[in-house]
Amino acid sequence: MDKIEGIVEHIVYTNPENGYTVCLLDCGDGEPVTAVGLLPSTVEGEKLIAHGGWTTHKSFGKQFRIDSYEKQLPDGVDGMYKFLSSGYIKGLGPVTAMRLLEKYGEDSFNVLAEHPEWLAEFKGINRKRAMEIGEDFKLKFGMREVIMFCSQYFGTSICTKIYKRYGGAAVDLIKSNPYMLCDDIVGIGFDRVDKMAMDLEFPYDSPERIKGYIKHTLITAAYNNGHCYMPLEALIDTVCRSIDVSEETVTSCIDNLTELAQLVKENGRCALKLYSEAERFVAQKLASMARCELPYRLVGVDDSIAFLEQKYDIEYAPNQKRAIKYATSNGVTVVTGGPGTGKTTVIKAILQIFSSSGISYMLCAPTGRAAKRMSEASGSEAKTIHRLLETKYNSKGEQIFVHDAHNPLPYSAIIVDEVSMVDVLLMENLLRAVRDGTYLILIGDSDQLPPVGAGNVLSDIIASRVFPVIKLNEIFRQARESLIVVNAHAINSGDLPELGERKKDFFFMERQDAEEMTKLLCELCSTRLPKTYGIDPKADIQIISPTRKGPMGTRELNSALQNALNPHVKGKNECKIGSTLYREGDKVMQTRNNYDIPWMQDGIEGTGIFNGDIGIIVKINTHDQNALIKFDDRVADYDFSMFEDVEHAYAVTVHKSQGSEYPFVIIPFFDFPPMLMYRSLLYTGVTRAKQIFIGVGKSARLAQMVANDRRLHRNTTLRELLESIE
Repeated sequence: MDKIEGIVEHIVYTNPENGYTVCLLDCGDGEPVTAVGLLPSTVEGEKLIAHGGWTTHKSFGKQFRIDSYEKQLPDGVDGMYKFLSSGYIKGLGPVTAMRLLEKYGEDSFNVLAEHPEWLAEFKGINRKRAMEIGEDFKLKFGMREVIMFCSQYFGTSICTKIYKRYGGAAVDLIKSNPYMLCDDIVGIGFDRVDKMAMDLEFPYDSPERIKGYIKHTLITAAYNNGHCYMPLEALIDTVCRSIDVSEETVTSCIDNLTELAQLVKENGRCALKLYSEAERFVAQKLASMARCELPYRLVGVDDSIAFLEQKYDIEYAPNQKRAIKYATSNGVTVVTGGPGTGKTTVIKAILQIFSSSGISYMLCAPTGRAAKRMSEASGSEAKTIHRLLETKYNSKGEQIFVHDAHNPLPYSAIIVDEVSMVDVLLMENLLRAVRDGTYLILIGDSDQLPPVGAGNVLSDIIASRVFPVIKLNEIFRQARESLIVVNAHAINSGDLPELGERKKDFFFMERQDAEEMTKLLCELCSTRLPKTYGIDPKADIQIISPTRKGPMGTRELNSALQNALNPHVKGKNECKIGSTLYREGDKVMQTRNNYDIPWMQDGIEGTGIFNGDIGIIVKINTHDQNALIKFDDRVADYDFSMFEDVEHAYAVTVHKSQGSEYPFVIIPFFDFPPMLMYRSLLYTGVTRAKQIFIGVGKSARLAQMVANDRRLHRNTTLRELLESIE
């Protein structure tokens, strides 16, 4: 690794979001050096000691790419003047900088930090402005200190969050207890904080570390397994074995966290307060809505149903009529059913009855693709739940919703689709924004996978038997013509799907070898299906795998499919971020909600790209370290630091496909881990296909999945809480 030292002579470009900077360094030996890298808050006049390597940019020539660096404040009056006159310190310009240096010389920095009121001696500067200049000087240097201290453990975006959260005291607070970062900063996990703590020689058996690991264990159980609590004995045992501490010590720390109201411990269970309160609130709110007298008591619903049947020349099935009647006469109603059972028909009827009665309503779903599909099917506007609630940030930089108990949603009816995907925290936030007396209609397929987040809301509500639940179980004639629908119901009933009919829309192609399967998958996507059906392989075909790992996991498949569908060609820009190579034309997915990503749509600007959104990289700019990604009709601007929440999407996991439909779906069947070979996962994957489903691989593995009716157990209390409410 090479090393250079120099004074920052000129800032050519800087990205304020991620700190990516292009600057000229005067190294004292001739022409200035062009240096590029993540250099947040870099200012002309600073001294930079940089480590990295030399590269040659095709447009900008020889550059020094910085991997790590140290900054030093400029020394000498000339360097200090360049720094202070750069405009970096708000309110401090060239004239004031010159006066300051003429009077105080090399002590000027100390004056700004310790005695900013002295600036009021200069003409045109009053005491208020002088203090504001001093505050901005300390603010800027506080952030620099945080970045320098934390950069070896966290990226720039995390360092910025840390500074916004703690301000100038950040470094001292972290040194006193680094484990508080796990609680206070989104995106920081225990492992990285623990490494920092060990480097700081923090005591291995300190109560702060043990309490941090207790919460980490509960968070991991929520994120990885969907649990809202852990049995107390299991939690104690896990912590004792993982960090080698005594049972008495762990028990004492759990008791302390309970006293601090960070944990809830009851009935032999232990939960983070966040999840315990969420389940309790959801139960109480649903019960309250069910009891509340509806302000719009509809009459003549039977006549309305008869009118709609005559108007559209249809006949609703008995359970569809029940669903319509219950939904328009109860505070809380659940409508569930598989594909082809007429859920959309029920929604349309409910909306027409509400419209004719003057009842305002809004449709919503947990993902953008599900909301879009709901809107297209119903003919009414649908939003994601996050969009419906609207996002803002509080003074601590924490995400909160505009609509809550103090500012409820202005609708008399809320219809939520794909409720099987809604975790308990999202349901809590939605219900906090819904007024008592509102019709709440929950639509979903309880046989699909539970949500990615913690909880099992739909299944718990249904199992509690507290609210009206109408299960649509009749497959309609048009739907019966689809082998996808018929086979999905067969799978759900534990019967093998029909694989032999080639004139239908459900196919299976037997292969035994992983290499053969990969070759066939690439051929299907790149040539065979596009040629036969005239489709766009990126827009219309989705490979869905049960797993991320292994030869048939999404990681390996995405690499193979990238080469098949979007190979390297001259003139097509690409970049390597982490260990992943991205290329213009790549199909990618956003994997976490990010409300800050800017986008443009038909000349209108907005922000926010959400978990599960799929797009195409249309432009990569390696010099400015950013990319443009097109999501449907929006083009979003990503800087490279945002790619930590982006992954290739030629192949996605079944969990990531939830709530979406794709024209063509292909699922590989291979020797996956036994824990992934179960019926509801297969059922969820198959029901993502809208036009054609293709299975590739070992039919014996498909049969194994059909036979395994194992249900993923989740530790939740929602059902119990609902049943206990009188």
